[in-house]
Amino acid sequence: MGRVPKIAGLQSGVTMVELMIVITILAVVLVVAVPGYQEMIQNNRQISEVYLLRSTLANARSEALTRREPVVVCPTGDGIACADTDSWGNGYMTFVDSDGDDENDLGEERIQWETRDTSVSVAFDNVARLVRFTPRGTALGFNGIFRFCDERGIENAKGLVLNAMGSVRAAADPNDPFTWNCQ
Repeated sequence: MGRVPKIAGLQSGVTMVELMIVITILAVVLVVAVPGYQEMIQNNRQISEVYLLRSTLANARSEALTRREPVVVCPTGDGIACADTDSWGNGYMTFVDSDGDDENDLGEERIQWETRDTSVSVAFDNVARLVRFTPRGTALGFNGIFRFCDERGIENAKGLVLNAMGSVRAAADPNDPFTWNCQ
């Protein structure tokens, strides 16, 4: 009763030409999209590092104001002692520095420790190689610029400026007015 007759010559399926066209379109899309996707991943990784350090510095300043004691943020690899380096890429910690010696001594509270394992290098240009917030929240003598670089070099570098009053802002242009290098 309701049978559909077969039409002679009509076949279902995909021809070799159609398959080749689809494969060619996919190849073109991949060639165009993958580099853009990788660039987006690298940008997001770098921006995440900037935001993490910015929030760590803001938290340290807030702790210094709240506790009315000096708080130090310094590079570290083990979360116990400050490293004597301007490279913050392996990690950094925040601690209350009750005795004012810029070292995380036994009995002083470690507030935060961020371990880093990333392709983004973080460097600080202050000779002290650490940040000390006073009980009033200032960072006089410990101010400077943090630069965030990856394998793409200076063209894609990001920066944070910590001023003497203890506030942090993004560096607008890595080429002006500061001297940057990415290594």
